[in-house]
Amino acid sequence: MSRKARPAIGARLTGLVEGVEALGQPAATTLPVADLRPGAFQPRVHFSPEGLEELARSVREQGILQPLLVRPLGDGRYEIVAGERRWRAARLAGLTEVPVLLRNLTDAQAQLAAAVENLQREDLNVLEEVRARLQVAASTLGVPANEAVARLFALDRRPEEDPEAVARLDTMFSALGRETWRSFVKNRAAVLNLPEDVQEAMRAGLDYRKALVVGRVADPGRRAELLRAAVEGATVQALREQVSPPRPQEADPVQVVARRLADRQTLAGLDAARRRKVEKLLQQIGELLDSA
Repeated sequence: MSRKARPAIGARLTGLVEGVEALGQPAATTLPVADLRPGAFQPRVHFSPEGLEELARSVREQGILQPLLVRPLGDGRYEIVAGERRWRAARLAGLTEVPVLLRNLTDAQAQLAAAVENLQREDLNVLEEVRARLQVAASTLGVPANEAVARLFALDRRPEEDPEAVARLDTMFSALGRETWRSFVKNRAAVLNLPEDVQEAMRAGLDYRKALVVGRVADPGRRAELLRAAVEGATVQALREQVSPPRPQEADPVQVVARRLADRQTLAGLDAARRRKVEKLLQQIGELLDSA
């Protein structure tokens, strides 16, 4: 079956993101499948073959239930802004044309619309959702996606340097829901830098908090062991302790010295010179305590 949409996000962003209002509209026309190409701003990088086959079966039975959002490229072809998965399924199903909504969008508008369309889907994994939210942040700030995280951290530390950008981010992330941009950059954006084996585990359902812990391990063999433990149910705290075992609690030095001074054998074992040094140090300690 086709994926369910969550129109509330699109509704909250209507007027803020050009093209979002089109996502819930009926198709205006159809275009040949061969005239379409994947979008440059698609947050998804992994399309499950099994999922595509399932969607293709639905397309054969019911057709494309939601039109694709596309923009013209000027050479008789069109770029898919939203709906690449439906396009791929349509090709598998043998369709020659698909229903589309045609919009003239800039790169920034296309990037935002693609991200928002994906964020409305039920089946996004954490990596895809983070990538989509990062696209929203990048487009809002007018910077490339690979510079967005650094810019977000800079604004979090020094919001007074660009209050207008902070206000735009507040508005966009409030409309998206779930988390603020500050929470996003501090807690989840780092998953995009995790090793590929950890990202693959996340695509299979591994909790991102466990992934962030395991991803700190450089050795692939050790990382594989921890991934198995995580999948088998190890808690975040248990994984942390395996990655960075807690240091043995150090004894209070005051208590250690007090116990040794109370031991007559310790004092008896000192020669006269060392005993005088100990007594002098004890006198100095007493003076310090008296003056406190």
